[in-house]
Formats: sequence, structure tokens, C-alpha cells
Amino acid sequence: MKCIILCAGYATRMYPLTKNKAKALLKINDNCVLDLIWNNVKQSTDLIEDMILISNNLFYQDFLKWKDKQKNSNKIKIINDGTNSVEESLGAVSDLMLALNQEKIDDDVLIMAGDNILDFSLDYVFDQFANSSSSYILYYEESNIEKLRKTGVVQIDENTKVINMEEKPQNPKSNYAVPPFYFIKKKDLNLILKTFANKKVDSMGEIIVNLINTTTIKAIKMKGKRMDIGSIETYKKILNEYVK
Repeated sequence: MKCIILCAGYATRMYPLTKNKAKALLKINDNCVLDLIWNNVKQSTDLIEDMILISNNLFYQDFLKWKDKQKNSNKIKIINDGTNSVEESLGAVSDLMLALNQEKIDDDVLIMAGDNILDFSLDYVFDQFANSSSSYILYYEESNIEKLRKTGVVQIDENTKVINMEEKPQNPKSNYAVPPFYFIKKKDLNLILKTFANKKVDSMGEIIVNLINTTTIKAIKMKGKRMDIGSIETYKKILNEYVK
């Protein structure tokens, strides 16, 4: 199984903090955001064999330096998407397609955004995913409608099958919010490659929106919370929580 982490965005909403540093490399105490994401994965399972990270050209060398400091760095691959500005940005799904095609990935994958930290182990998700033939997403209950309007929202049936998903809906049909952590079976990768072959899409949620029409996606509830580093304010809040 591979872990794919998307870190090629430019995080303009967090300027000037991210003007000269990738958001995933921002410090949180003695670690950076990426350390916390990757450490969580490694501590949750032994299913993951390799990590593939997609960077833009602007921060590519910084991610290579991060890789060199990691144990088993030979299991980590950093891909440069060749862009140097937000105007050139490929979008999250196109960056994913670049990784899938360039590395010729033919395996189960965990797809993650490089700016979301979890405060719980993913071990139970890996266990359920390993013993199922379905791809999986995570969800949590969100009561704030304004927050629901800024994320993916799903509806699920009594068997935890995802029956509908909308990205940033103005009128959410449920209070089940979906963070950008997708556990995808090998059999479903071809569907992603076929669907997005000639599309430039920035929203990761579109992957699930399209997959639910052609394959079975199951939803599993998060046992804790996720911290989304989407602004300077949320970054400062996370810093304060980690200090405490």
C-alpha cells in the first residue's frame, strides 16, 4: 500500500508565513506539519510500504531536505509538479494524476492533504480497510453550517455506504463532513485515472463525488478530531493547543 500526500499548493491565504515556506513544513514545536501527518500514518499501520509526496517546484528542494532527515528515506519519493506560482498550479487532482501515472502505481493507496493533522490513530481504519473490498472515506459530525459549506458533505445509508457527496454545498443535506483522507482500493485507481484523464480539478472531494457513481465507497466515523491548517488563525490555534 502507498501513501500519497499532496503538498503542491501555494497557501496564499497564509501569506506571509507561506510566502517562502511550504505549509506542510511549518513548525509545530519540534516537528513540522508533515512530520505529524507522516508519524501518525507510520504509527497506525505496517501496511504502508512507500510514501509519495507531490511538491511544486518552488519548495521541491525543501521537501528533499526533509526527506533526507527521515528514517528509511529510500521509501519516500518526492515528485516535482514543475509549477512555480499559484497561477501555474495544476490542482490537487491533477497532481494526484501526475503521481499515479509517473510512478505507475498499481496498489491500494491512502491519499492525504498535507495540511490536516489528526489527534487520533488511524489503526482501526487501516484494519477495516484491509479486510474489505471497498474504498473508504472518513467523516465526522459537524453542527456549524458555515463550516459544512467549506468542506465535503456526505450522505450514507444504513450499511455505511456513501450514497451522495457534495463539495462545499450551500444547502448541506447532512451534517457529515469529510476531511481529505481517502483509502482507495487498487481496483478503483483505474476509475480515477479514466475519469480525470483530461480534467484540471483542484478539489480532492471530486474524486469521491465521481467514484460513488461507479464503485462502492464506505464511510467510517472519526474517533477524534482533525485540525485543518487553512489560515494563520487556525495555525496559531494549533500552536497554542500543542503547547498546552
